[in-house]
Amino acid sequence: MPNNKIYGEVYKQGPSKKTDQFIMDPTMTILENKLAPYYLWETIAHNMMTTKQGIVPKKSAVKILQVLLKLVGQAKKGQLVDPTVGDVHENVEKLLADAIGKDAGWFHIGRSRNDQCIIDQKMFTKKCMLDIFAEIHILETILWEKTNMYEDTVMPGFTHMRAAMPSSFGFWWQSYLDQILDLHKILKNIFEVYDKCTLGAGASYGVNWKIDPLFTAQKLGYGRPLNNALSAIDNRGIEDANIISQFAILLTVLSRMMEDLIIWSLPELNYVAIAEEFTTGSSIMPQKMNPDIAEKIKSKSSKLIASLNHVLIAVKGTPSGYNRDSAESKIAIMASLEETLSTISIASAMLTKVMPNPEAMKKGVTPSLPTKLADELVKKFHIPFRTAHKIVGETVSLVQGDVKCIASQTVEIAIKEIIGKEIDIDQVFINDVFCIENALKQYQYEGSAGPQYVHKVNMKLLIDMKALQVWGIDQKKKSAIAEQDLYKEVKSFIKT
Repeated sequence: MPNNKIYGEVYKQGPSKKTDQFIMDPTMTILENKLAPYYLWETIAHNMMTTKQGIVPKKSAVKILQVLLKLVGQAKKGQLVDPTVGDVHENVEKLLADAIGKDAGWFHIGRSRNDQCIIDQKMFTKKCMLDIFAEIHILETILWEKTNMYEDTVMPGFTHMRAAMPSSFGFWWQSYLDQILDLHKILKNIFEVYDKCTLGAGASYGVNWKIDPLFTAQKLGYGRPLNNALSAIDNRGIEDANIISQFAILLTVLSRMMEDLIIWSLPELNYVAIAEEFTTGSSIMPQKMNPDIAEKIKSKSSKLIASLNHVLIAVKGTPSGYNRDSAESKIAIMASLEETLSTISIASAMLTKVMPNPEAMKKGVTPSLPTKLADELVKKFHIPFRTAHKIVGETVSLVQGDVKCIASQTVEIAIKEIIGKEIDIDQVFINDVFCIENALKQYQYEGSAGPQYVHKVNMKLLIDMKALQVWGIDQKKKSAIAEQDLYKEVKSFIKT
């Protein structure tokens, strides 16, 4: 049987059909078709470079580039890769050979499928990351607006799922905005490190031609070319794990946010309402609306954590230089990017319509006020805090945990028991401590739940949000301009 592969004639028959099917399984075929447009653009850039360097004859290059441009449209439809032929490279080489004959033999010179498959994956990843950054900005804007809207809507803050200290609904929204902004900044830095073109790495050690990696990097919109061919190949999987890990953390933050909302939307608490359109009903219990979207969002972080493990386990034992194990990172990174994009998108839509029940929230604040009583005893009577802490603990014990029953006499009894002397406590003092309208006034510094300080911090966070938005828009423009300029340059080259 003749060898119809692109491999050298060391093969007499070539890999078995079973081997081909194992490598190009249905999952890999779908992914290769998604990567095909990126493969064609980097191949076009490479062929422009090899022609400029005098490696490929101009007449052959013109024929190659004409066919590659035509294939871009087919690739965008997801119909380019036939798994019976092989991967995207084998398909394009076959299509070129069918169209222009022996001239197709020039298009692969000065590169390897190894540096190609990495650059295709990186181009896909860069585009997806920029799309995700745009979605993150939408999410941040919602969180920022909700913070402003509810900065003085008092509610209990929780630790150990118990009422702890007074808080505000706006303060809660801002806590997630602050976390997500920090992750956004980290992801920006990761993107900038990742923005390095691998073309020129060859199979791992460079190629035997005087190529121009800077040219291809610039034509494809990358910030810089490779530093080291072996590093460029070995970084596959490592870079992917870095990206997946941060998106896994981002979705973990969203997961915790969803858990808050699921608990707070319990009819028994009724602190918030999740819009009907983001719930589903029960097949057996007609009265129920279940928070399925919030629960689904929670589950997505698990998928990314699994993808992170997938990559790290796949590459942890590989020696330096290209190994097929690293192809597993393609499955993990592409799935993670798509899951992250869709999850953030629906989370934003759901969060926009979350509504609080301020009256129910107020009722939950009272059990969080005894800490304020301890602090006020320190301020008014100069009692050491630990002693005041014991007094209030005894006070709560005397009313059997029902904080609403605390009166001046209760506190006086507790004081007598703890410090052995009498102190007159005015009921007005107690009423002031347990007045919910005063609950947030005790916070007097930036970073606390005091409404004026929440507002002040929000103004600072807005500056960071806008800077990240501008950066993301600039990166998208840079990528789009690079593709347009490359297209124009190729068309001009073909005409001359």
